[in-house]
Amino acid sequence: MCGVTEGTDPTQELRFDRTQEIPTEAFQTQQGKPGAADFKTGVAAVPAQRQVEQTASFEPTLAPGQIVTSGHLKRPDVPFGVRMRQLKAGGRWSVAGAIFLLVSWGLFAASAGADSDHGTATLALVLIFVVAVGLFALSRLVGGVVLEKIMGRTRRSAWLSHAVIGLFLVVAGAQYLRSISWVVDAWNFLRGVR
Repeated sequence: MCGVTEGTDPTQELRFDRTQEIPTEAFQTQQGKPGAADFKTGVAAVPAQRQVEQTASFEPTLAPGQIVTSGHLKRPDVPFGVRMRQLKAGGRWSVAGAIFLLVSWGLFAASAGADSDHGTATLALVLIFVVAVGLFALSRLVGGVVLEKIMGRTRRSAWLSHAVIGLFLVVAGAQYLRSISWVVDAWNFLRGVR
């Protein structure tokens, strides 16, 4: 057989399983230190939780060059098409005033006759329209400052600016009508003043 030496058990060498007898010895438990009242045999000691101070650290999350502002958030930009629709809303007032001015100017030019200077009258008409455009821009600017910046409201149309321009053009047209003698006579006749 295989070389079996004396004093060894031949069956122990031929075992194929791994189970072997474990020698048993008395296991000694450690006792807690004297004075440790909360120590119990067989229970793991868990240290008390430390009180952690709640501190928050704020690290800057802005990239260099970014500016932090306080106050209201910036309103989103309104697309160009929407702005044009807002400018058209109320435009009837301006168109009505312009038509009244053109009719009044036409009556003034016709009543002046062929011997008058039509170039100066045309220049005055163009100047009135330029002033009307500037007045419209000014009223939109004032409305933007008052309504949007100070009051915090949004503008949905431009009807008030158009109404101001329409009124301005009607007043300018009425001044042309006041310089026509037959219109003044007709107005006085209707009022009953002679």
